[in-house]
This record gives sequence, structure tokens and C-alpha cells, in this order.
Amino acid sequence: MSPAAETEFLRLLKKDINCFERIVESFEELVPHLSAPIQDQWRLQAQSRRTFTMELMILLEKAERYSGSPATARGSFNLSS
Repeated sequence: MSPAAETEFLRLLKKDINCFERIVESFEELVPHLSAPIQDQWRLQAQSRRTFTMELMILLEKAERYSGSPATARGSFNLSS
């Protein structure tokens, strides 16, 4: 992969991770106002969200390592719900 393509891949991956985190946070704010069945489903899927975030972070770390790009500050990715 060319250095320009690697840089673009890393940029888009970081953007996607940050977007995913913001979306989850937005939903977290809405969950208390939803019906019980929807709240239950949100809680049941919490592990899937945490796993997906962890997989994205692993991909980003490996991509940065192999591209020679220095690790940069990222969001907290605290998806405990």
C-alpha cells in the first residue's frame, strides 16, 4: 500500500472510531427515556458494542504500527452500557 493510501486509511479509521463513540454516547443519553423492552435490548447488545470497539482499536493500533505512524490521542471508548 502506498504511504498516501496508508495515511488516508488511518485517517478514515480514526474518524470512524470517533463517530461510533459519539453515536453510542448519543444513544446512551436517550435510553433512559425509552420503553423497557428497548432498554433491555440496548443492554443485551452492550457486549457487542464493546467487542466491536475493541476490534477497531486493535485494527488501528496494528495499522499505526505497520505504517510507522505514531500513535495519537484517541477517545476514551468507554462503552460500559
